[in-house]
Amino acid sequence: MGSLLSYFKNIIFGFWNLLVGLSVTTKYFLSMKTNTQQYPEEKLPLPVRSRSMIKLIYDGEKDQFNCVACMMCAKACPNSCIKLEGVRGADGKRRVTTFKLDFSTCIFCGYCVEACGFDALTFVAEEYENSVYKRGSLLQDEQAMKWVRPAHLAPKPEEEVKAEAASTAKAGV
Repeated sequence: MGSLLSYFKNIIFGFWNLLVGLSVTTKYFLSMKTNTQQYPEEKLPLPVRSRSMIKLIYDGEKDQFNCVACMMCAKACPNSCIKLEGVRGADGKRRVTTFKLDFSTCIFCGYCVEACGFDALTFVAEEYENSVYKRGSLLQDEQAMKWVRPAHLAPKPEEEVKAEAASTAKAGV
């Protein structure tokens, strides 16, 4: 008699758990907004810190790249996918003549961006599709990697940074 009572008790307990699970599912089904995007038509903005593509920063005012061919990015790259050459100009400053990055071997680790002391390389979060049909198009030169920094992303002068730090310190105290 006890086993028969336990049997029906387990059936009722299982049915109760089923109803609880269905109520949670129904609540989410009826009350939640959908998060689905139609990808090719709707492209969500990528996060600012996403590592979707490496670009070589071009200074439009000076009409030249920020790269001075110091080779620090090539030395920092664990896969040796960066090849560059530079020459010394008439003003005595070095400038890059050729810059090639092989994205077929790049692991987007960011060591090259961190090693660059001249603000010449950056990750750009504008690129969605990085797939290609031909492997040769993954080898990009300085013109293919050219990126002009928008004004709102330009680095701030040191005076502005100090003024902002002072204002936040006063507001925090």
